[in-house]
Amino acid sequence: MKSLARVVALLLALVVAGCQFLPWVGDVTGIDIPWRSVLSPGEVGATGWLASMGLPLTIAAGVALLGALTNLRALVVIGALLAVAVPSAWILVNALDSTGGVPLSAIRIGAYGAAITGFLLLLVAAVAADVRRQTVR
Repeated sequence: MKSLARVVALLLALVVAGCQFLPWVGDVTGIDIPWRSVLSPGEVGATGWLASMGLPLTIAAGVALLGALTNLRALVVIGALLAVAVPSAWILVNALDSTGGVPLSAIRIGAYGAAITGFLLLLVAAVAADVRRQTVR
């Protein structure tokens, strides 16, 4: 990846990490939503950072950030896939739940922002020119 793509990937990884502090449902941030809510939808409450949706987003952002800093496209792709998968799975589980999960209309910018930013990070990794071979992937 060339330097511009690395800088853009670095900035997008930081945005993914920041999406955990945005509201996901009402005024509830990603840090207050337990990651086990992917298995039991509708569960929202104060949790620690290690048990919240913030942990997988931080891991995804960290892997993508490490990939951007070390010029390893594979790490950027892995981080981007994690950044897309975690909020998308949470949104999908809540949308398909019929027993009182979070309604789709109540999901806010934090969840959508993390998924969209992860997708943009994946696009940057896919179309960035390679320094070793002067072609675009």
